[in-house]
Amino acid sequence: MGNSALKSHLETSQKTGVFQLTGKGLQEVPEELQRLTSNLRTVDLSGNRIEVLPVSIGNFLQLKSLTLNCNRLTSVPSEIGKLKKLETLSLNGNRIQQLPSALGQLKSLRTLSLAGNQIAEFPSGLSTLRQLDLLDLSRNQIHIVPPEVSELQAIEINLNQNQVPQDQVYRK
Repeated sequence: MGNSALKSHLETSQKTGVFQLTGKGLQEVPEELQRLTSNLRTVDLSGNRIEVLPVSIGNFLQLKSLTLNCNRLTSVPSEIGKLKKLETLSLNGNRIQQLPSALGQLKSLRTLSLAGNQIAEFPSGLSTLRQLDLLDLSRNQIHIVPPEVSELQAIEINLNQNQVPQDQVYRK
C-alpha cells in the first residue's frame, strides 16, 4: 500500500475518529496511528496479515471498537487492559492461543468475539466484565469450562464447535 494512500486514510481518521484499512495485506499495525491516540474511537484492520498487536495499543485510551478479524495474531498484549472505554473487541479468525488476564480490566466491554482461534482454555477473569452482552468463543479448542462461567451476565455465550464434553456445560 502506498504512503500517500495511508496518509490520506490518516487525515480522514483524524477528522472522523475512525481508522479502517481492511484487506490490504498489511503485515503490521501502521506506526503512524500513534499520532491519533487521542481521537481514534474505532480501528478496523480486518483481513490483513498482521501477526503482532503492538504494546502501544494501550495508548489508544479513547478507543471504543477494535476489530482485527482474519489476521495472523497469535497473542494479545496485556496493555489491552488499559483501554477502559473499549466496548467491542473482535479478533475472529486469528491464531490466538491464550488471552491476557488484563482482559478482565475492560469494564466497558460489551462484545468479545474470538471465534475461530486456537484458544484451548476458557479465558480467566471474564466474570468481572459486568457489561458483557456477547461472548463468542466458537470454533476454538476449549475443552474445559470453569464454574466461574456461571457468574457471567452475558446475554449470549457461544461455545459451539469446541471440545467441551456435554456434561461439562454449565446451565444457569
